[in-house]
Amino acid sequence: MAQTGVNSPYSRYGLGLLSDQSTGITRSMGGIGAGFRYPNTLNLKNPASYSAVDTLTFIADLGFTLQNGNFSEGDVRINAHNASISHMAMQFRVLPKVGMTVSFMPFSNVGYSFSGSSLIRRDEDGEITSTNSYSGTGGVRQFMAGLGWRTTNWLSLGVNASYLTGDMTHEISNSYSSSDVQSRKKTYQADMAALKLDFGAQGKLSLGDNDLVLGLTYSPAQKLESETFVTDVHSSSDTVTIADAFSLPDMLSAGFTYSTKKRMIGADVSYQTWSKASFLGQKTGSDRLSAALGFMYKPDDVSHNLFKRSSYQMGVNVSQSYFKVGDLKGPMQFGISAGMSIPINSSYNSMSYLNISGEYVRVQPLEKGMITENYLRINISVTFMERWFMKLMID
Repeated sequence: MAQTGVNSPYSRYGLGLLSDQSTGITRSMGGIGAGFRYPNTLNLKNPASYSAVDTLTFIADLGFTLQNGNFSEGDVRINAHNASISHMAMQFRVLPKVGMTVSFMPFSNVGYSFSGSSLIRRDEDGEITSTNSYSGTGGVRQFMAGLGWRTTNWLSLGVNASYLTGDMTHEISNSYSSSDVQSRKKTYQADMAALKLDFGAQGKLSLGDNDLVLGLTYSPAQKLESETFVTDVHSSSDTVTIADAFSLPDMLSAGFTYSTKKRMIGADVSYQTWSKASFLGQKTGSDRLSAALGFMYKPDDVSHNLFKRSSYQMGVNVSQSYFKVGDLKGPMQFGISAGMSIPINSSYNSMSYLNISGEYVRVQPLEKGMITENYLRINISVTFMERWFMKLMID
């Protein structure tokens, strides 16, 4: 469970829990990204933003997440702790007006283990109980490379090409306290791979001393090439192969940011057609609508006071589930975040930023009898920025 960074029974459904795909500053701003365009700041949600990278600069970014999860069902509560790498990325200019980003991050995570017992029979010979156990591990990883091109002073276009690869194992077992009753175990195993494309556009409008950026992203539906096997061990062992077991939906997002000299406010809305996607060969998903709102404040770029040179962010978001629990709607998710980005000068041509944010997420069921989840997360990322491409003049 620690390897995937999750301990959620809801990761049993679909492809598991989807990664937020945010980095550093954008994560503490509620996860906005479609219209986010800020110099020398990584934004993986819209490849058009890559063209904003400085001509002389190389950027590397590494992020970690520490998480405490609280799970409750009725009067039963339990805590779980996890730590994971959230992303690794680097960005640089490859041609005039063209920026490139290479990154790695999870696309989804699977990690859960739970069980329940019930009384089957009680007589003079004693009790017979039945125990159902469920466990799962794995997830999908995303290796991505993208280009952003500033076609004009106000319009930028971009594309990401991602290689998705991963594996998932789900196990269900039914056992009894009496050896006279035969147990049963069912295992789902899947290996997946696919090439995923994301297209993005950003338009930047200057309004006096202020800037308005409008952004749009689109990712077309895609099949996941997979080898999926279902093994049922009861009186004998039987293995079934599922063809075309998994697929991805169409994903569309739009957003904006409005920036003054010291402040930025932005919002995103996205829609994903998971009801048309396949999970283990069946269409059991639910279309997902999500929204985010973020704010950033930077007091003074050139102040000698470290805290005035730092930037401060906060954000909120809300999203629907992309899966169903049986025939019922999955839970809603609500989140609030706040953080700061601290500049660290290490040499005349190098600057780093330490990004720290806190995040509270509540997973709220819409139906009775489901598990409520509450998460407290600390997100830490370090952005290394160096002037690699300067040409020094010597007298």
